[in-house]
Amino acid sequence: MLSRCANSQCSKPFLKLREGKLFLVETDRLTKAGESAAPPFVRARQQQRCVEHFWLCDDCAAQWTLVFDRDSGVGLAPLRRPAMRVVAVGTAQSGAA
Repeated sequence: MLSRCANSQCSKPFLKLREGKLFLVETDRLTKAGESAAPPFVRARQQQRCVEHFWLCDDCAAQWTLVFDRDSGVGLAPLRRPAMRVVAVGTAQSGAA
């Protein structure tokens, strides 16, 4: 169950689904320590992926997104902002000819 923001620097509790941003992250299924690996014919039928839920609060979701890397797991990545269109003053065309 989700309890707080996925950003480790933030401590906001997860209270409402409509606040923040919910992430469903598909990760590799890992064999737990002491668990024997299933034979290949059984593994072929088993689900090889696992879906985990993560949540970023409104403030963190405005700056960050979550990414998954096989080596390091789930982490934060800066949100890319679209380039703003800049119009220089005095270059706008006027209707007068």
